[in-house]
Amino acid sequence: MPLPSDEDLIRWQQQLEQSLARFADTDLRQATARISHPAVHDAAAAYLIRPSKRLLGMAFLHAAHTLSADADAAPEDLTAIATALEIRHGAILLHDDIVDGDTVRGGHPTAHRALAHSFGAEARSAALFAGDILAGLAPLPLLRSGLPDPLRVRLTDLFQHTTALVAAGQTEQLDLDTRKDALEVTEADILRVHGGQFGPYLLCSLQLAAALAGLDHSDIDRITRAGLPLCQGFQVQNDLAGYTELARVLSNGDTTEGALTLANTSDLARRRRTVPARTALSKLTGPDRDRLVDYFTGAEMDLIDVCALMEKAEVTAYCASLVNDLHAHTRDRITADPGLPAPVRTALSATCTYMTALYDPASPTSRLYLNARPDLQLAS
Repeated sequence: MPLPSDEDLIRWQQQLEQSLARFADTDLRQATARISHPAVHDAAAAYLIRPSKRLLGMAFLHAAHTLSADADAAPEDLTAIATALEIRHGAILLHDDIVDGDTVRGGHPTAHRALAHSFGAEARSAALFAGDILAGLAPLPLLRSGLPDPLRVRLTDLFQHTTALVAAGQTEQLDLDTRKDALEVTEADILRVHGGQFGPYLLCSLQLAAALAGLDHSDIDRITRAGLPLCQGFQVQNDLAGYTELARVLSNGDTTEGALTLANTSDLARRRRTVPARTALSKLTGPDRDRLVDYFTGAEMDLIDVCALMEKAEVTAYCASLVNDLHAHTRDRITADPGLPAPVRTALSATCTYMTALYDPASPTSRLYLNARPDLQLAS
């Protein structure tokens, strides 16, 4: 099982970027053609073509190649599946931005912010429908692939079922966030919900690669169970990154709306039940804990003070250690599972290691996407 080289990864992402750009200029443009405002197309297209590490698509491509699924599938079919995964991811990110009220993603206006000029008070509704358009179009590259019909049906079944699972998981997060007693929510509760949010999307990348390689339902179920801690770790890592960026901005004394938006204040500002928040609640004592409990149950409190309490609880160190443990748990589950063939265990372990590196901003792997986007090189 030869591991993909950096050159392979860059080439695959270049092919994926080109496929997404074509899709935005063809299928998405056609789907939005009857809308009077061209801004709707542009707002939706931004979620397909903006700079990204393409975690979902690249995880699939890495797994497909290491599992030797590429032996029976043409390169363009693999790119098509990765494209479908990224289109769907764009749809959920667009909807997430509406739910969270975020106005900037990756340095660019979110859809409802971009549509404010054209739609005024109805911008959020217009953005919601733009996300629906992306979600509806997402399976098309997979359905149009040159794979045999039975295989396309199997992959599409996995793909569509995942879409429903994520919607259910996002709803479960809202239920968690609206519980009145902040101390009632445990870390185990939060991790369970995390497994149903971004988790199914990430697992779908592995599931599709496994199905393409001819693994049966039992094997895919084993991979899904083993991969759950990895997905939970990614969500904790994402929540921690949002908190640390906010703390950094606030420590610089910049409390303007633009700076705070770029720092992604939504988790703390909306009092979401995240692992960083729960860690602070569990580690603080006395008046400090009481103040944070009051904040997460609705009391007004300056975000600078909230971050100070979380810093006092040493949230960053704890969550970083938890992420490492969760990622290691998945690798251990895979490598120790006698029910999976040895080559499959080796291949999936390599893909999980790649995914961890891709999501780590300090890793050279995480910056390979810059080589796949010459437009970014020119911009810098």
